[in-house]
Amino acid sequence: MDAVIRVLDVVNRWLTRIAGYAATALLFGMLGVVIVHVFYRYVLGDSFGWTEELSRTMMVWMAFLYFPTAHRYGMNVSLDIFVAAIQHHPIMRYVGLLIELSVFIMLCGAIWLGYGLMSRAATSFTLSLRLPLAYVYAIMPIGFGLVALVSLERLLRLIGNLIHPGRYQVNVFGSSTGAGS
Repeated sequence: MDAVIRVLDVVNRWLTRIAGYAATALLFGMLGVVIVHVFYRYVLGDSFGWTEELSRTMMVWMAFLYFPTAHRYGMNVSLDIFVAAIQHHPIMRYVGLLIELSVFIMLCGAIWLGYGLMSRAATSFTLSLRLPLAYVYAIMPIGFGLVALVSLERLLRLIGNLIHPGRYQVNVFGSSTGAGS
């Protein structure tokens, strides 16, 4: 199990880094498109129809690409009162495992549904850009797949901690940082 966790750790570290760079590039691209749109609309009195559609698509892609990093480093929503109440209780290992297992199962379902949506949208096109909607929806299985890899790593760490308590560093509602002790 150690080898699998180490491989997933390296793969997830690189994939989340690449996804983060891509999302940051999309953020700056979106900013540029919005600035062009505002300039043309309010300074020149003319506007493009494609700028809103492109910036919206870039924003969706950006969010899906930041999602794996958010899950990896525990930047997702949690119920702090609940977590604080049972944080040091032994049951937390089981609660965390159950939560992460639920997340992983839902992500696998989301990958499947996202792929289906992408496949069905292959013959439809965006209004302004005339891009196949499959390109727009392709981020769903990609983004959910990246998060599922992160979730799988976290799940294996939690299972490993049930077998060997404290062996793997993982905070149920925070980051997981490397195997071993």
